[in-house]
Formats: sequence, C-alpha cells, structure tokens
Amino acid sequence: MLPNEQCETITSALHLYLSLLDDQCFGGRGAMGPVVFMTDDSTAERNALKAVFPETVMLLCAFHVLQAYWRFLWDSKNSVKQVSRPILFLFVKSMLYATSDSALNDIYHMALSDVTVNSYQKVRSHIQALYERRFEWASCLRADLPIRSNNTNNFCESAMRVMKDKILHRTKAFNLLQLLDFVITRLDEHYSCRLIDAANNRLHVDRSSRYVASKSSINSESIRQLDNDLYEVPSETKQGIVYCVDMSVGCCDCSAGNTGGPCKHQSAVMLAYNLSSWNFLPTQNDTGMCRLLHIIATGDTTVSADWFAALSSSASMSSDGLVQLPSPISLQVESATVSTGDNVLPEMIEANQSQVDEEILKRFNCIADRVRELYRSDPATYGPALNAFCQQAEVATDSNLQSALHCFTKYTGAALALTGRKQLKGLKNIGVQPTAVARRKMAVGGRKRCYLGRPSHLSYAAEHAYSKGKGSDRRNVLPKRRAPHSLATAVGNVEVLGRTHSQK
Repeated sequence: MLPNEQCETITSALHLYLSLLDDQCFGGRGAMGPVVFMTDDSTAERNALKAVFPETVMLLCAFHVLQAYWRFLWDSKNSVKQVSRPILFLFVKSMLYATSDSALNDIYHMALSDVTVNSYQKVRSHIQALYERRFEWASCLRADLPIRSNNTNNFCESAMRVMKDKILHRTKAFNLLQLLDFVITRLDEHYSCRLIDAANNRLHVDRSSRYVASKSSINSESIRQLDNDLYEVPSETKQGIVYCVDMSVGCCDCSAGNTGGPCKHQSAVMLAYNLSSWNFLPTQNDTGMCRLLHIIATGDTTVSADWFAALSSSASMSSDGLVQLPSPISLQVESATVSTGDNVLPEMIEANQSQVDEEILKRFNCIADRVRELYRSDPATYGPALNAFCQQAEVATDSNLQSALHCFTKYTGAALALTGRKQLKGLKNIGVQPTAVARRKMAVGGRKRCYLGRPSHLSYAAEHAYSKGKGSDRRNVLPKRRAPHSLATAVGNVEVLGRTHSQK
C-alpha cells in the first residue's frame, strides 16, 4: 500500500520488502531478485524494479503492449482513419506472436514497406520504436526464460480481482487501517482455504484447464524413460516426432512447455508413471503433494500423508481425471468382510451379492415389460417417445446413463405452479421453465451492479464482433457499455477501449 505511484516511493517499498527476506528467497538468488519481471509499460514501476534488482530481466506484458498500441491508433492526435486501424494493428500483433527471430524481422520490414503504414508517419515511427524494444515483448525471444508459458501478467490481474471481489466485495475501505486489516486477515484466510481445497481435491476448477492433468490419445506404453526424471514422449498429432520431458524442472521441448509451462506431454508422463508436478494440481493419488499444500496453508505438520489418500485402495483415475470409487454394493461387501473377519466365507459373500443383483434386474425387467405393453397398446403415442429414448441411449456415455437414471421422472419441465407441489424438495434453486432461465440469465461483469429481472430492450449488444445487424438479429447479451472491456471485441468491432474504469 503506497501513498502514490512515484518511482522513489516504489523503490523505498521494494527495499523494505527485500529486508524481510533471507538469502534463500527467489529460488536461492537472494538479493539478486527473481530471474524475470513482467509488467505493463509503467515507467516509474520499471525504473524502480531495475534500481532494486539490476540483474533481473524486464519483460512487457503482451496484452498491455497490444492494448496500448490500439489506444495509440485511436488517439485523435495521430489522425488514423478507422478503416486503417485493424490493418495497422495486425502488423504489431503478428510481430508479437512471431515464431522465430527471422519471421519477426520479415514482418517488420513488410510493415515498413506497406502503403498504409507509410501514409501515417507517426505510426511508422511508433512501430520502429517498438521494434527497438522487441526483446521486451516478442514471444519468440523468450524461449530461454523461465516464464512458465505466461506472456501476460494475468496472475497479477487475477489477484487484484480476488482482492476486490472476494476480500473487499467491491466496497471501498474507509481508511488505511481497515484496508490493512483486510489484507492481513481475510486475504490470508482466502488463499489458505483455496490451498486446503486443492489438497483435498475439492477445488472447483474447469476440467479443461491446463493445470489439470487429463488423459490424451498418447499411448502410455510409447513413453520411454531415459533417466530418473527424463522421458521421451511421442507427438499426439505428428508421426515420427518425439519430445523430451524433464519432470524435475517441469519443461518440455514442445512450444507450450519449453519455458516451463504445463503441456499435454508432461500430463501424459505424470499419469503414466504416477508422478508429482508443480505444473499441475495434485490428484488424489499424489498424497505427498496434497500434504505439502496442507502444510503451507495451515502450518500443521502432524497430518499424515495417508489422510489425503482415497477412501478405497481400489480407486482409479478416469479419463477426465476424476477418481472413480467402487460401486455401493462392493463397498457393502468389503465392509461386511472387515467387520466379521475371517469367519465369513467367500461363498456367502458371492451369494449375497448375486441375490441383490437378481432383485435389481427383476425390478428392471418388470419396468421394461410395462413399457413394451404401453407401446403395443398405443404405438402412435409411445412410438416417438420410445424412439427418442433409444436414440439418446445409444450415444450416451456410462456417466450420462447413470445421471439419467437418477433423475428419471424427477423433473417434468413445467413450472412449480403447474406441478401442484407446494414446496421444492432437494433443490437449491427456484424451479422455473428452462427458457425463462435463459431469458433472465446474464453474465456478471464485476464492474457494476446487476439489475433485477430482464434487461431493458434498449440495452442490446451484439453477441459477436461480426454481428452488427439491427432488430431481431441482435441478441440480448449484456447492456452495452460506453467502451468495451475486451481488446478482441474492440478490435473486431473497430471501437475504442475505455481509458478509465468508469468507462468500462
């Protein structure tokens, strides 16, 4: 917490922060600081970091580079026509994401010889100035830096969002002491709870996240172990190409993992050999990593690693990374075996399980016979319904069938007033028509309050950048802001970005 954003103030704060650390901080670098700093183009901040950590490499966030350039094109002082802005923006974007140094140079010289660029002298000079600083923002020039596949400072932006949403609840603190109390109490408790959830495999995270180890089409038998932590993994899409994976440092030869970020080849090695990795969230089989996260969150070292293991030793990993537990019947058999000891004969256990299976199948056959009779008695009514059921059941997965059997006849699709039920049972949300939910649902932007009910008919916004129709072809997605927050939306619609938070 600083009184201002001047370089001298930031420098004093960094020296104070450095005095709290020991010689083992920053991976053993100590007072030299981290290897890389990635910031936006704030002169005061970058000068302060360079003064305190002179041996650290200073990089620029790729998003902020493109954002600043797009605002430069919209600045009225530069007199850039609207039709020329996407063309000029594409040159810098192509340079930023060039795959090699030679490709970057080719795009740069192509931009300097372009007619549109040469018609705006200020834009040409700006591109030349950006090219002189290419080592700070070009993606192809960061291959030897441990940036963990991060070309933006989105982690810092996400941390500030957590601070505003989860800690302050979008409410300003009244004074400095109150803000300090929130930071040292609520913020610490928030991250402690998140670490505990990750240790107990209860973290709500999208299964498509790159930090969740998931199975791919790479055959585990084709993975070869070259050394203790060195593995050779074949490419998933290209024949004859193999990648070298070093699990000790979390690196791979592929474009996603060459800077230390997670990739599918590391995920394949992790699942095939049941290894730990800092690039992925721990699974329930990785009890050592789960215990370490618990210690970091609570400081309690008395908890054994076995406490984080699965409830059953026969638990296995599914294709989506979730732990599959045995069926309830097998759990009943195992509990009976443990409680009675060696006196229970295996024949009695098998007979008991067979009896339960026969009872379930008998009840299911009765229901199937009832459906057959209904179809034979009135094929015109039950034929389309039975045909739709068969079509869905033929393409459904095992988990889909299980979910459908659990929810069979529990929801009619009608509103609560039409079902005759006076209260909801087992539901946390109000039961309404699905179409009503779709009409009322709107995304939460986090920058302004949500209005009750449906948005007004005047608050229409295009769903996609290429959809600029009027009338019925415009969908009610979000109330249109004075300036879009998304850079991709602004570029696609050729609109200006908001310069302040009040304009977003």
